[in-house]
Amino acid sequence: MWGNKLKKVIYLILFIIIISIGYSWYYFNQYHIEDNRTAIQSNLKEWSSKGSGSINPDVIEVVRLNDTSSYIVLFQTQSSNIGYAHIIKGWNGKFKIDHSGHGTNIVDYQKIQTDKGMYGVIIGKNPDLKIDHIIADLDYGDFNFNVSANEKFVKYEKIPNDIEEPFAAELTFYDKEGSVIEVSEFQN
Repeated sequence: MWGNKLKKVIYLILFIIIISIGYSWYYFNQYHIEDNRTAIQSNLKEWSSKGSGSINPDVIEVVRLNDTSSYIVLFQTQSSNIGYAHIIKGWNGKFKIDHSGHGTNIVDYQKIQTDKGMYGVIIGKNPDLKIDHIIADLDYGDFNFNVSANEKFVKYEKIPNDIEEPFAAELTFYDKEGSVIEVSEFQN
C-alpha cells in the first residue's frame, strides 16, 4: 500500500521537475538577446530575414516605456526608412522581439500592449527639423508631442485602462509658427 503511494509521489515529483526544466529551457531560448546595442541590432537583422525581406537595421535608440518590461527600438534601414521593434525584457535580464515594422512613412502610430497596460507610440523622422510638434487626436483625448529638436524620435503616452481601442488616430504636424504641415489618419 505505501509502496504504490510512494511511487505515485515520486512520479509526480519527476513530472514537475521535467515540466520545470522544459519551461526554463523554453523561456531562456525566447529571452536570449543581450542588453546591448550590438546584440539587439544583429538579432533584428536575423528577425527581419525571416519576414518578407532582409533589412540591415541601424539601431538609433532604445526607449523603455515607463516602468514596463517593454522597450521600443528605433532603427533606420539601409534605404533610410525608419522602423521600430517592440522588445520585451524577461526576468533573466535579456530581451525577446515581440514584433517590428518599417516603412516609408515619415511618422507611424502604433498601439503597444505592455505588462502594465496599453501605450500609444509615435515613431518617426523629422527631416530638416521642419516639424515642431505633433498633436495626436484620439477618440478619448489629445496628446501634444514636441519633436522640434529630434531628427528621429520615439514618443509615447499611456492609454487609459478603460480604453479598449486607441484607434482611429489623427496626427497633425505643425511647424514652429504653428502652421499645419500635414494631417495623417491611422486606422487599426
